[in-house]
Amino acid sequence: MNKVNKQNKDNEEKQADKKPEVSIEEFEAMQTELQALQESFNSVNGQFKRALADYQNLEKRVAEGRSEMNSWAVTNLLTRIAQVLHYFDQAFKGVSEQEQQSSWFKGVQMANLQLQQVLQNEGLEEIETDGQFDPALHEAVDTREGEDGRILEVVEKGYMLNGKILKPARVIVGKK
Repeated sequence: MNKVNKQNKDNEEKQADKKPEVSIEEFEAMQTELQALQESFNSVNGQFKRALADYQNLEKRVAEGRSEMNSWAVTNLLTRIAQVLHYFDQAFKGVSEQEQQSSWFKGVQMANLQLQQVLQNEGLEEIETDGQFDPALHEAVDTREGEDGRILEVVEKGYMLNGKILKPARVIVGKK
């Protein structure tokens, strides 16, 4: 090794062996500053975590609000469409045998069936009306002589949307 490299290496070793001298006051001041920085970091970190939690909660509330609004809009729309289905039923009852054979009637009937299928795919289902009267599902509009508590006639179909009553079935109930 040449002389210059050896001197550089010796100088580096001497400098590495030297320890910086710090007074006790400077050391205590650095410790105090370090402790203050740690407290500041912990405070800011806590604020960040709370802000993040608040933001996540806000996102959840906004998503729930959107879902609730969509559900309300769908429910409102399907309630109005259920009334249109009632009008179709009423119109079909008034059609003569001869008119039932016509192509226009068959077309309207097919469109009605497709509409019912679309609504069923969206969760709309007709309330059963072929048994006992259930005040949770049916609305009694009249009574007639017949088997007590039995549905005798359906005045207007009722519908449920995803298991919740959208519109109760309006029925005539038997009474002894």
